[in-house]
Amino acid sequence: MKQIITQHGWGLNKHFWDDYKVDFLNNNWHWQDNERGYFSKNNYQAKWIRSNSKKEIRMTLCHSYGFHLMQKNTLKEATHIVLINSFNNFLPLSDKRNFILRSLRRMETKIIKDKPKEMLKEFIHRSFMPNDINNSFKTIFYKSLESLNKTLLLSDLKQLYINRDFPVFLKKDCKIIFIKSGNDFILDNESNNNFLDSLNKILNRKPILIKLSQQGHCLNNLNLYELLLNQFND
Repeated sequence: MKQIITQHGWGLNKHFWDDYKVDFLNNNWHWQDNERGYFSKNNYQAKWIRSNSKKEIRMTLCHSYGFHLMQKNTLKEATHIVLINSFNNFLPLSDKRNFILRSLRRMETKIIKDKPKEMLKEFIHRSFMPNDINNSFKTIFYKSLESLNKTLLLSDLKQLYINRDFPVFLKKDCKIIFIKSGNDFILDNESNNNFLDSLNKILNRKPILIKLSQQGHCLNNLNLYELLLNQFND
């Protein structure tokens, strides 16, 4: 059995994956989306379907902060973990830290002063740069803004300030595919690289690095199935 559980990042929802799932479904994958609930009161965490298949693949797709939103048990039981522009600690240790802190504070202030829609539109625009926002997602996203959960949005934003230890719950022999965009305007390159370095040092199995030169923090116009096709079998 081949199955996938996804987790979108901060400020997004499960519809982020709509265009990507089509090719997987057409190739007999069972696909489930986690939903954090930024645009509704519906919070959903999928569970792996138990199977006796000897060639079972349990793959998670985690975008950005989605790695920290995914349940630990889900990650522990995964045979493959795909990390898309992900991080362990969002804030870098270098001098850039203060600059990024100020940016986060400005985002916080806009949420507190009841300007979350304006802030999120700007965030999504920068997330897709240098590409345009995915058209199908854009339509759903703008409609979803009418039912925004400001409390949860602000609470999760504050989690980006936390300094975390390495996630020791990860299986050391898990196959990790680390997707890194070359034009990420949201995640600092140092924070992204620090996570990859830690994975390389601690896990028995080195992550597979895939670099995408023309992509931003949010991927667009990309066939994710074809990109990962060679990684499905060990």
